[in-house]
Formats: sequence, C-alpha cells, structure tokens
Amino acid sequence: MSETEQMSMRMDDAAAQAEAELRKNFKTWSAENIAAWWSVWYLKAGHKRLGRILVRLGREPAKAGKTAQV
Repeated sequence: MSETEQMSMRMDDAAAQAEAELRKNFKTWSAENIAAWWSVWYLKAGHKRLGRILVRLGREPAKAGKTAQV
C-alpha cells in the first residue's frame, strides 16, 4: 500500500470519528461548538471530508419530510 493510500485511510478513519462525535452532539451544539469541532478535526480528516459530513447531516431532515430551519 502506498503512502498516499495510507494517508487517505487515516483521514477516512479520522472523518468517521469526527462524524460520530458530531452526530452525538449535533442537536445540542451551537455554531461556536461546531467551529471548535472543525478546528479539532480539519488537519486529521481534511476540510472536504468534514464539509461532506455537514452537508449530509443538513440533508437528513429533508429525507424525513422535514424542512431544515435556517
């Protein structure tokens, strides 16, 4: 396995851990909390992976027939 593949796997693992933490706290966290979460995880998981997590969480209420509150 190449070094690039290993790094990608480590970042995928970090993103999974970041998502688990965010899902656990998502309903109670403020924007400040989410910004702090991002700063903890972005070097380990990468901005793109974290962004995808947020988009996925933002779309989940729409799947359940609810509209997201903005």
